[in-house]
Amino acid sequence: MKITIIGGGIAGLTTALSLNKLGFDCEVFERAKQLNEVGAGIWMQPNALKVLDWLGLGELVRESGTLLDQVDITNSQLIPIKKTKQEVVQDEKGNKIVAIHRATLQKILYEAIPKGIVNLGYEFKSLEQNENQVKISFGGREIMSDLVIGADGINSKVRDNIFSNSSKRFSGQTCWRGISDIRLPDEFQNAGIESWGKKIRFGFSQVTENQVYWFAVKNASQNGTDNILTIKAELKNYFSDFNSLVLNIIEHTNGEKIIRNDISDLKRLDKWHKDKVVLVGDAAHATTPNMGQGAGQGMEDAYYLANILAKHNQIEQALSLFESNRREKVDYVVNNSWIFGQMAHNGFGQIVMKIIMKLTPDKVMKQQMNKLYSIQEKF
Repeated sequence: MKITIIGGGIAGLTTALSLNKLGFDCEVFERAKQLNEVGAGIWMQPNALKVLDWLGLGELVRESGTLLDQVDITNSQLIPIKKTKQEVVQDEKGNKIVAIHRATLQKILYEAIPKGIVNLGYEFKSLEQNENQVKISFGGREIMSDLVIGADGINSKVRDNIFSNSSKRFSGQTCWRGISDIRLPDEFQNAGIESWGKKIRFGFSQVTENQVYWFAVKNASQNGTDNILTIKAELKNYFSDFNSLVLNIIEHTNGEKIIRNDISDLKRLDKWHKDKVVLVGDAAHATTPNMGQGAGQGMEDAYYLANILAKHNQIEQALSLFESNRREKVDYVVNNSWIFGQMAHNGFGQIVMKIIMKLTPDKVMKQQMNKLYSIQEKF
């Protein structure tokens, strides 16, 4: 079986590694001519680390990032609303969340793939399915494949080719992300922090010895733009009543590398596959970043899809089983992430969430986290 993956991001590369591990013939086609340093940081939660361990890359990822002993939601002065015990934010095997630069993670995945599998500089144009195969056009080159996997993100062109009714849902919020050249105080060295003000949030964690990943979220109109000469001053003004550490993190960031993105997810698709084409990751079920599970769910897709294909020869049957295995968890993540983001930027909603956080027993929190962090081990 020849398998073609469209998209060389985290989901696409993890899919290639998973398929290659199980002996499948696969290729990745990515429109970028080189995999540049893109993005800022990312929190790899235990479910994603289980996939990475299965691929033999877990320890390298842990060594390349920062292990988080605690993850807290705080007020604007960095005082936790409820102090989270370490065992709540790790799985039953002791796996902790790893904060890592997104470019570092992408490089680890890319370098683990055998040479010749990833093809750069190929922009997907269209596909056409016949009874036996799929013809894929890249503009100047056409290839035939037995199965096409669309891993090309929330703005997926593969999805547009097979489904005409997909659409994004704007949250009403915009997020800025950056890497600050600073070392956090000792008390925050192994902490993931999300600090809440009035309809505004700021999160951060150490990702390397002298680099901090941060994100800032506020209500904003869609499709806004920034002036790179003034963006740091504007952000410091937005967060002027926050703890001075927040302002210091912004100050030590290169303004030209601050990334701005509107926060949107994908309206629920009725199906993720059609005949011999299937979507994974953000192409299938893009979520808002509030639960920190976007990349993790794409990595889970890769793991499940490869293992199910290895057990079932009929492609259409395998794709149906893949979707039935993944739907419940993905819907849980997308729906709760959306609700979390909306309530965090609503005055009354924040009050309700703070009460829930304070009253929820650690045992219940641990059960919820274990459900989120679990993956199927036998197929």
